Amino acid sequence: MVNGAAANRRDDPSSPFLIARQVRPDSERPLSDKAPAVRAVATFEAQLRAATDTASFPNRHEDNYTGTKKTRQTWPQRTQPRPRLPRRCPLLRTVTALLAALVLLAQAQNEQPPLTPAPDVGVPAEEVWAKLTSGRGRRKFSLVVAPFTTPVGTDAKLTVQVHDTRAVFEADLKYSLYFTFEEPESGKVWSFSTDAKKPDLKGWNTTGAQILICGELLTRKGQEQIQLRLYDLESQRLIATKTYALTGSWRWVAHQMADEVINILTGEDGISRTRIVFSQALGRETKELAMVDYDGAGLTQLTSSGGLKLYPDWCPKTARLAYCSFGTSTLNIYALDLVTRRTTVLSDRKGLNTTPAWSSDGRTLAVSLSFEGQPEIYLMDADGRNLRRLTFSPGIDISPSWSPNGRQLAFVSDRTGTPQIYIINADGTDLRRLTYEGSYNTSPAWSPRGDLIAFVQRQPGGTNQICVTNIAGDTYMRLTSGRNNEDPCWSPDGLHIAFSSDRTGVFEIYTMDWTGARQTRITQTGGAYSPAWSPRLTR
Repeated sequence: MVNGAAANRRDDPSSPFLIARQVRPDSERPLSDKAPAVRAVATFEAQLRAATDTASFPNRHEDNYTGTKKTRQTWPQRTQPRPRLPRRCPLLRTVTALLAALVLLAQAQNEQPPLTPAPDVGVPAEEVWAKLTSGRGRRKFSLVVAPFTTPVGTDAKLTVQVHDTRAVFEADLKYSLYFTFEEPESGKVWSFSTDAKKPDLKGWNTTGAQILICGELLTRKGQEQIQLRLYDLESQRLIATKTYALTGSWRWVAHQMADEVINILTGEDGISRTRIVFSQALGRETKELAMVDYDGAGLTQLTSSGGLKLYPDWCPKTARLAYCSFGTSTLNIYALDLVTRRTTVLSDRKGLNTTPAWSSDGRTLAVSLSFEGQPEIYLMDADGRNLRRLTFSPGIDISPSWSPNGRQLAFVSDRTGTPQIYIINADGTDLRRLTYEGSYNTSPAWSPRGDLIAFVQRQPGGTNQICVTNIAGDTYMRLTSGRNNEDPCWSPDGLHIAFSSDRTGVFEIYTMDWTGARQTRITQTGGAYSPAWSPRLTR
């Protein structure tokens, strides 16, 4: 989540590894050890790209990772050639074939889909629908979002607001990766009725969609509301309906509608009501913390005290940010309360205090401190107390990132001569190296789903690019290209990555899917770095 990859930008004062190292990256010595196995990069990339081109939703579940043991393999492996029996062994071949048939039959019996229990009386209709329509494999639902209707004579400004609410709502659903969408041909519109009393569900069924979403402006007790209705077009029945008051921010209403629709149709929690905080350049010697909605709307400046505010990280459980800023003589770690805007010091020890990272329960911070010599990884309580040292290395250890279950951390170390990604248990045991490809790997960010780690790799041409690897480290894929792409951080659902890029000549914040698709700029500030994605918010 932190900017540890700006190796080729020697004039950038915000690169944590260069601040810690204070040497030219070109002085690195060659690797002393080699990769233990050949990486199946081409195979992995082809399968990963193919996953997004099919109707099947990528098989990335939270139970893929349960500590140090992988319980379900979801990453492609090198396929071994099928062993052949000698041709002059007909009896052995017959026996083997019979045994293979028995094994396949047993597997088929064991792999039957589980029975869906009958729903209890009183369960909400939308929950029953989600359970009854769930199968072994997850598929993307096909949606059609009808135009939201307004009564005749509605104020023009309110009509535009309803139209804009629908546009943001639909954009949220498209961003989620859970659905496909049916739309009319260019220049045409679907005019089937969406009247609440008698909707033309048979007509809408001809669009090819599975789910119809309708919206209607209502006025009740002098308050404008949008009534949202979801229909299952295959069974020709209503799934759910809810009204949303158009008070406060209409964009927030649209985000709320999208998150609740995602939950009803998939059982997953959406990320429409999330924000991204980042370090905004307001001058060569000034960087303040700023924040935008996940889609780039609603730019808000959070600090204005001057100096450099670096490496923000959002606490998953409270409205607090941890970040770094230079004090009178050292780089210190602070906490910012987003409600009161009050700042407190968490660590101002001698030397460097840098790259804070919250644990998933919000109780612990992992940091890099150098008051005992070289920068090492330490853990501290959320108030800065109860410090305990995690790593012991003659090199630089920096940029920690927690696993979602809080049992392990990834971090950067140059203990072998060049910066690489390592993984260690939260109690300091079981240290292992993760990355072997490339001579300069930094900025690890552990996915909330537990199965992937994003990081930044310096390319032979000198640019920094974002890659992802599985937690075994036996295969990886580069997601970006071109100019510098840095500072990866994950969305709460683990399906999107925010990052900074100077592809337009100045660093701004972008987002992309976990496969590298749909890379989109969301800021235009004249300088934005080190994004940190918020947890799901209520306001």
